[in-house]
Amino acid sequence: MERPTMTALLKAEEETTRNQLRADDAVDRSRKQSADRLNEQLGQMLLRYNAAWSGDGRRQALADSMTAVVQDMLPLLTAGTAVKEIPKRKVRTGGVVLLLFAVIFALLCVILVRQYYPVGCAFLALAAVCGFLAGLLWHGECEVLVHAGLDPEIVWKTLLKTVETMDRKTESFLQDEAAAAAADIVSPAGAGITDPEALQFFGDLLEGLYSGNGDFALRQLRKLQPWLASKGIETRDYAPDTAEMFDLLPTRSTPATLRPALLTEGKLLTTGKATEREK
Repeated sequence: MERPTMTALLKAEEETTRNQLRADDAVDRSRKQSADRLNEQLGQMLLRYNAAWSGDGRRQALADSMTAVVQDMLPLLTAGTAVKEIPKRKVRTGGVVLLLFAVIFALLCVILVRQYYPVGCAFLALAAVCGFLAGLLWHGECEVLVHAGLDPEIVWKTLLKTVETMDRKTESFLQDEAAAAAADIVSPAGAGITDPEALQFFGDLLEGLYSGNGDFALRQLRKLQPWLASKGIETRDYAPDTAEMFDLLPTRSTPATLRPALLTEGKLLTTGKATEREK
């Protein structure tokens, strides 16, 4: 069964996530709720991802590291502010015209009220109505409430792109690491041996082999223990207190070490071989 990616896990919850983001913006009007919801969803995705990739510690560590960074960045969704603005409006032409009519009707009222009282009262009423309407149309200050919300579509697309990047970077890192490991495996044998002393020692041993000169080869082999000591490898001969380090062979003669045990920092590397008198 193919194991899922973080992108696949997110897309499986696409419809639910989008609906929840829309509800947070249109109904609850809470950006913090959206940030908390996405933080929880990323945590659940990480748990499912790690469960699917159990046994792959490097992949799990990468997913955990990148998810933690994204979760820590989510509070930026609440970083904006909502400010009440009080903008100034321009004087409306209708307000000026009605104000002029109010003045004209008031003057006519003053002129006609003594001789034609009802007509003067009518003009006075018209002046009052025009003055009232002019006041309504006149410029003023209007308080505007600003709601700072989140665009659910932009949030979703950004989250999806982020998770896709996490998957891509994870695969790229693991592929590069695997390629480097493969290069180490197929590198030429002995490519890591650059110590001139070691190269000279091996060369002398090969010279004894090719020349068939046993005495020369034995003289070179006497250099082996000092060379191993320089590399931090200790040789241990057989003794009753070191018997657990050796494979023992029965003998009727004096016990002897056939092959010393090799140790480093007190840790046994290879067992030795020795003979032990039969009981």
